[in-house]
Amino acid sequence: MSGWIKLHRQIIDWEWFSDTTTFRVFLQLLLKANHKEKKYRGMVLKIGTVITSREILSFETRLSIQQVRTALDKLKSTNEITIKTSSQGTIIEVINYAKYQLVTNEVTIKEPTSNQQVTTNKNEKKEKNEKEVILDSWIEYRKSAKKTLTQQSIKSILVKMEKYTNEQCKFVINKSIEQGWQGLFWDNIQTIQEVNEPKKWKAPWS
Repeated sequence: MSGWIKLHRQIIDWEWFSDTTTFRVFLQLLLKANHKEKKYRGMVLKIGTVITSREILSFETRLSIQQVRTALDKLKSTNEITIKTSSQGTIIEVINYAKYQLVTNEVTIKEPTSNQQVTTNKNEKKEKNEKEVILDSWIEYRKSAKKTLTQQSIKSILVKMEKYTNEQCKFVINKSIEQGWQGLFWDNIQTIQEVNEPKKWKAPWS
């Protein structure tokens, strides 16, 4: 058997929560109850029902048959379950199973989308570092030239930019845009370094 069920935290306030025997039997019924309608030997089993017996529940929960009988009586007395006998066995229905299981499952299905949106928004709002901002002009330039950069190319350029100062990166990118180049040329290190090395002032008469 695969799948899962949901238990709301409010169950700790449930009147049978502290009754370990009754709670164990109820939990077993929740785990075994049909999560969708199905046919069984000529019968239609509704959502929230399970065909079982005291003996089976006793074996599954490791409780005595008398303990199971007492627990079922308690659950029935507070309208948590209904019990019907048939030629196929005892049919126990968990009252309101569909209400608090299926609705909860529906909410759960929606949660990943919501969480993904939150994650996406966080990524979108993440502040760019200075080199990413500097690279934006080159990305836009390539777009305008219909030579859009791939994400892998952008990552490679950023790795390359880490070797240089922000001013050097600006110089190379601006120079490439001015010249209409389709690539960034980092080989002329001397030219790039001149950007950050102010020329020595010379007297006009020297």
